[in-house]
Amino acid sequence: MHRHIGIVLVIAVMLFVAADASYAADGFKPLFDGKTLKGWKPMPGGEWTVKDGAIVGTSVKSEHRHGLLMSEKEYSDFVVNFKFRVIKGDSGFYFRSDPVKSAVGVHGFQMEIDNSKEVGGLYETGGRGWVKKPDAKLIKKIYQPGKWNQGSITVIGKNVTVRINGEVTSELKNDKGRLKGRFAMQLHGRMDMEVMFKDIEIKEAKPADDGFVEMFNGKDLTGWKTTGNWKIQKGNILTLEPREGEHGWQRYHAYITTVRKYKDFIIDLEFKFKKRGNSGVFLRVADPKNHVETGFEIQILDTHGKKNFGHHDCGGVIRTAGPSKMMVKPAGEWNRYIISVIGSQLKVNLNGEDIHDLDLSKTVLKDRPLSGYIGFQDEAKYLWYRNVRIKELNVEKTEKKETVEKKEKAK
Repeated sequence: MHRHIGIVLVIAVMLFVAADASYAADGFKPLFDGKTLKGWKPMPGGEWTVKDGAIVGTSVKSEHRHGLLMSEKEYSDFVVNFKFRVIKGDSGFYFRSDPVKSAVGVHGFQMEIDNSKEVGGLYETGGRGWVKKPDAKLIKKIYQPGKWNQGSITVIGKNVTVRINGEVTSELKNDKGRLKGRFAMQLHGRMDMEVMFKDIEIKEAKPADDGFVEMFNGKDLTGWKTTGNWKIQKGNILTLEPREGEHGWQRYHAYITTVRKYKDFIIDLEFKFKKRGNSGVFLRVADPKNHVETGFEIQILDTHGKKNFGHHDCGGVIRTAGPSKMMVKPAGEWNRYIISVIGSQLKVNLNGEDIHDLDLSKTVLKDRPLSGYIGFQDEAKYLWYRNVRIKELNVEKTEKKETVEKKEKAK
């Protein structure tokens, strides 16, 4: 009898090891251990518990806040798989999202999770709203309301694919949304909620080589110069913590400036500030001792919601042109700039909207150099930058390509 038990135990261990080896071999790792909420942080609103190997979220109609269970870590490119079951209410599985101080609690993408024809769609909270709704006929065919269903989200670079039970329900190509953030499971406010998640696993992917490189190394300020109190925080976030008594915008030495010059490039970055925040992205600065007079500035300022705006408001090119739209978000929320400078042409995109397309040679900046340093302004205001990346461009290759394309069109 003891011998048989021993044999059974050995076989069980062998099967477990084999299963675990297979699990590790496919590159997926668990995001939920099946027993605790380790690695996840409950946010105000609703209640999250673990029962029978599943995460269970509940809330009542009188709760106006969106209850969230948010991952402690941020993720960029990945495949995430999970099973979900909606007993009642409207839920979602967020990705590349950020917590915000509001009843909604989070901004970013979510895969819609409910028992309607919209399940499996893509919604951007705090942004564009519905970005992609699924085909209602497909959902009726593949989805099982009230039962366990398999969800999957693949996010590589700017491409997003959502699947339910193996079928693609939503897909985006070259999307303009954010590139990094947290996962979160949602309990929608002002409704009775009961939703379950289990078997959550992730396979992280190495971001595709799109030609961009990080401008900060995540450890220190190598490659930059400053006498200001700029620091690198966890997650490669650059933060400015003003010292007591600091004020004014002419302290150029306190700006943080690259040690080398750049000519033609695309810079992609995110920023946020406290109330009355003020900074700026300086480009092609000839003399770091005077950014204002020898370069040009894309303004960062707390002007969310302003109706009448000009060159000095957020998104403006100082002394040159105001933004076409006021796109900056409220203080405390992350914003994204994508700024392109090729020759004398300047293009600026803020939070997914093109706000400038200028030929600088036809503006008051016509005498500014075509190459120079890059810097961020120190106005003695608390400030954060992250995901600061740059892609240097070869103008000769670009012009040659454009010439070939024009000749092809002319044939």
